[in-house]
Amino acid sequence: MSRELPRPRFAVKGSSAGGLALVAALAAGIAATEAGQDTKIFEVAELRYSVELPNGCRHDEGPGTLDAICSPDLDPEKSAAASAAMALVLEVGVEPVPADAGAQPAELAQRYGEAHFKEELAEAICGESDRAKVKIDNPKQVLEAARVVYTAGVTCPEIKFLGLGERRAMVQFVIVPGLRYRLMARALTEDFEKRKEAVDAFFASFRILP
Repeated sequence: MSRELPRPRFAVKGSSAGGLALVAALAAGIAATEAGQDTKIFEVAELRYSVELPNGCRHDEGPGTLDAICSPDLDPEKSAAASAAMALVLEVGVEPVPADAGAQPAELAQRYGEAHFKEELAEAICGESDRAKVKIDNPKQVLEAARVVYTAGVTCPEIKFLGLGERRAMVQFVIVPGLRYRLMARALTEDFEKRKEAVDAFFASFRILP
């Protein structure tokens, strides 16, 4: 029996031709440049963002997603074979929402409110269909000049039959006109604090491009 838990992915829900084309361009549109000895900057012009990820991680690209899968010691060879269910995962997911183009922050918050945010977390972060099993800490909504930002801490339950222990995650959703960005950092609970520097650097490096 396989002991690998399927990795939760942020769903890409944009259904218009323009939205689908935007997501399809991601795989061919990621530009990566070295930011220093330890990190690399990934710029995705089509989806208007950049983020800095550790060089010691495995970098996986998919439609609307960019992941770093990291071994505890950020060793490239170990990261190449690391299980996404148990490793430190740093992920950016993007959902085009053409209907939100031109909307003001107050409108964006009405269309995607805190209740929507919390409802997504169990499945998107933990791969858990039973929301009652997932602990959500300190959910916050902040309206800024041109965007809405949601943040929360998430604790995913142990899955005994897979041999998978409890996991912790930090989540930030950034909602702007036409696009929803979902940032996640997740690791086994016993490893999460050890990787705090990498987690904090990941969130701090995220930029929305003009």
